[in-house]
Amino acid sequence: MTDANEAELDVAQHGDSAAGDTRTWLLTTHAATLCTTSVKPAVAGYAFGSVVPFALDRAGRPFILIARIAAHTANLRKDPRGSLFVSDPAAEGDPQASWRITVMGDWARVPGDDPEWPELSARYAQRVPQADGYRKTHSFAFWRMHTVKAVRFIGGFGRIVWLPGTAINPGVDLGDAATHAVDHLNDDHGHNLAEMCRGLGGFEADDARAVHLDTAGLLVESKRAARHAWFPFGRDITAGEIRSAVIELLHRARAAG
Repeated sequence: MTDANEAELDVAQHGDSAAGDTRTWLLTTHAATLCTTSVKPAVAGYAFGSVVPFALDRAGRPFILIARIAAHTANLRKDPRGSLFVSDPAAEGDPQASWRITVMGDWARVPGDDPEWPELSARYAQRVPQADGYRKTHSFAFWRMHTVKAVRFIGGFGRIVWLPGTAINPGVDLGDAATHAVDHLNDDHGHNLAEMCRGLGGFEADDARAVHLDTAGLLVESKRAARHAWFPFGRDITAGEIRSAVIELLHRARAAG
């Protein structure tokens, strides 16, 4: 049997559940090992690993915030191929008994004038609150795995599979349900959005407006505060769960405030 046939068999037998777990782990784990190819002359061509926080964009693609002077940045400029190794942060005992995934693909720097910058900043800052300070030093920039080639999934002993890069994508599109929810929040619940900004975002925004909702969370903008805020649901939701997920966000905001 060829490698290609084995991969197809793996996906057929375990693909759905493994893809679901992969997506969940990427949503709930905030740090990984970035693996790049060293360009430093003395060790050129050798694998280079570094710990990085990461977040996911709307399409589920990982992105990171790294400094222009960092070794891994120089590596990616020369060879954009790289991987993120993500493992169970709560693993105890034998580390091979728990889960880990390797997401492999091609990276590219996100230009500073890219219209997605505000949203990426909000998604990243939700995981790394000190990110705003990083960007003021050493010319930090976002790099995104714009093309995900494959995922190596290990869910523990005997549960091992190669997955296509699409395994990290959101499983469903909320479609019109998300559009209607955003409109309803803006028409009737602006005060609740302000509560979320205060309790979960740590800033006042009586002009807060919802600008996007997807399976993973809610994006809110305040022009007066000149910022966006990302409020994750902590899981992927379905269209039928939008109302309860937003109410849960509000309860969390009130508890924090």
